[in-house]
Amino acid sequence: MSSSGWVGSNGNVPELCARALGVGWALVMTALFVVALRDHHPVFTSRLECGTDPRDILRPGEVLEQSTLRFIVDAHCSNARYLPDDWIALRYVGGAIDVETRPLVIGGQTYYEIVSVGGESAP
Repeated sequence: MSSSGWVGSNGNVPELCARALGVGWALVMTALFVVALRDHHPVFTSRLECGTDPRDILRPGEVLEQSTLRFIVDAHCSNARYLPDDWIALRYVGGAIDVETRPLVIGGQTYYEIVSVGGESAP
């Protein structure tokens, strides 16, 4: 058996290591690409809509402090319009969903009761 056929005998070890590293890197990048394609989340129809259905985050009959109500709405909806007559205009999946609120003064502090969300009211 001749030693000329062995990997290290003709000085190509650095070249073979570089090729193996390149192939390994390509396989890793391909695997990451496949994982990214499988973990694809649907894009909202618009940046100016709610990412969550307002009927899931706001319940008719709930009583919330003004700052808490704004925090919840702003966390899920990027373009909420707070109207002066205690309505909140939201958009979800291309349609308008209105939230009706009623101010309640309890102990000198103003809270807001959610009367209806998208036309659905408390029983």
